[in-house]
Order: sequence, then structure tokens, then C-alpha cells
Amino acid sequence: MTQRDGSIVFVEVRTRESRDFAPPEDTVTKNKQRKIIRTAHYFLNKYDIKDKPLRFDVVAITAGDDKDKPEVRHYENAFCE
Repeated sequence: MTQRDGSIVFVEVRTRESRDFAPPEDTVTKNKQRKIIRTAHYFLNKYDIKDKPLRFDVVAITAGDDKDKPEVRHYENAFCE
């Protein structure tokens, strides 16, 4: 979690070791999104944070071969409540 422009941003980071399978961002399913949202609300309630806009981002990292640098993709507002 971080704050940006007055919004509270929750970031889900997903990785894959190779490009042989589905991209990591595809693993943030609707079920996973619901869990992230539920956890975010728990956090906000626990720390009595109110009246702040929320944003949910996804960072997807695909590791490359030994020669390649990892590929990093950042999706802002990847999903909504």
C-alpha cells in the first residue's frame, strides 16, 4: 500500500519464471481481486482510514533468460471495487 495524489494504492505483484505460460497479470482473477479488495477494507478499518479514494494496481514481472532483463509491466487501476 502506498499513497499517491491523495489516493491509497494497493499493489498486487505477480511473477513468472518464463514466458512459456500465461502472463502473470492473467493470474489476478476475479476471485483474487475480491480477496485483495476484502483485505484492503480490513486494513482501512484496522487503521481507521476513511474518506480516501482507493486504487488497485497490478505489477507483472516475467523473468527472462540468463541474458535477458526481466520484463516489468505496471497496470494502474487494474480493477475496481
